[in-house]
Formats: sequence, structure tokens, C-alpha cells
Amino acid sequence: MVDYTGGMAPVQFMVTNLPSFVMLGDGRVIMQGAQTLEFPGPAYPPLIERTLTEAGIQAVLGGVEDTNLFTADLELRGAQSIVADASDTRFQLNAGGQDVTISVYGLGTLMADMDPPPGMSSAEIDAHRNLGQLNDGLMTLDSWLPTDAWEADGWKPYEAEAFLLYVRDVTGEPVERGGLPEQIRDWPTDDDPASFGEVETSFGDGTRCGVVDGELGVTWLTELGAANQATLWTDDGDRRLSVRARPLLPHEDPACPELIGAA
Repeated sequence: MVDYTGGMAPVQFMVTNLPSFVMLGDGRVIMQGAQTLEFPGPAYPPLIERTLTEAGIQAVLGGVEDTNLFTADLELRGAQSIVADASDTRFQLNAGGQDVTISVYGLGTLMADMDPPPGMSSAEIDAHRNLGQLNDGLMTLDSWLPTDAWEADGWKPYEAEAFLLYVRDVTGEPVERGGLPEQIRDWPTDDDPASFGEVETSFGDGTRCGVVDGELGVTWLTELGAANQATLWTDDGDRRLSVRARPLLPHEDPACPELIGAA
């Protein structure tokens, strides 16, 4: 799995941030599909999936092994000397008896023709280069894997079966819509959003987090597919509710995360 952590992102972004690449043990690959510049964007992100054959799985794992880095957990933070407030690119490998996490700060900030940053060893510079190449390869599997590395042609939309929902009462608050008309939808389930989930104190604004799965997950998949990032929901005609949804992927625990250090 590859995801991004840290940086100066607000907590509202952190909790809905999705991995850029996931490969599961059964060969399924889940990635973020094409992003558009439309505003507001879709409430449900354009996730896509496709399944690798065993040969395809081994080809991807071979690319990981070729870095010669995934032997033990590793943090690479030397790029802090040249760039501030960058995010960490985190690679997590759990395969073949290995459980390794590599976190690299500011991946992609080291240019090939630049002088070595102060305090950064040649080994770390090489690691940046190798991890950058690995990341590029994972994001572009179609460009180098042969056709028979896939069980079927083409990617298809990934439809989540469960979600984290971050719900906040925004009744009476001004909402910036860029001149677009307000979109209000009815709260789609019988539960009371005022008591949904548990309050996330790190938000500081009364946001509540809860998990929906099973039939509720199916309902919210449909609901989010008809909404956008500026949609508000109402349960009584007067109260307005903001919902930020984070699809849960098959390998993830169906629980709201602990937001340590968020403000």
C-alpha cells in the first residue's frame, strides 16, 4: 500500500485521504481514478479496481524487492533540510512473511542535477531515487505489465461496502458555493444524525464519526453517488448537516481512527 501522511493538511482532509495504491493478497489492485478540476467534486471519489494474476502479483513484488530497501522499517527525513511542510509518502509491505513500513519525507523533491542536501547521505539519496521509481511504476502498472498479468481487460469502478462518515451540524452557517445553487438532500436513513457515531474532539466543531456498513453501506454508496462535496443533508427541513465520507477499503478496520495531534 502507498499513502500520504503529515504535511500541513487540515484534519478534515486527513480523515478522508485515501491510499494512492493498494494491492491485496487476492491480486486486487485499488487505486484512485482520473481526477477532475470540477467544483464541487463528487462526494464519492473515483476509485477503480482490477485484479492481477499470480504472475502479475509476483511482477509487482519483484519491483518492490528490486529496491533492496524492504528488509526493515525505515524513516527517511533528510529532505527536511530543503523543503518545509511536505508530506510523507508511506510504503507498507505485508507479504511473504515481511511486514515493513518505509516512510520518506518529501518524495520527489530531490532533482537529479541538484547538489546533495546538507546532512543527507548518498544511501538516502539512492533510496529517494529508488522509491520514486517504485512509486511511479505502481501508479502506471498498465504501462509496463503485460496483458496476461491481469485476469480481465480494463479497470472497473470500486464500490465500497462500508464508509466512515464525518457528520457536522452546519445549520445557520454560511457556506461558500462559488455561486452554485444549494443542493439539499434528505438524510437517507432512519437514524438520528444528531446522535450518529461519536464526537471527534480533535475537530473542535462537534463533528461526529461513525461507521456504516451492510445495508446502510449500500444506501450511502447510492446516496454519495448522487451528491457532491458541497451537498448538505436535512432530517427535518430546518437542520443542515455536512457529511464527509471516507470509503473503507477491504483491508481496513471498520472503525474511526484515533486522530493524535490533530487540531
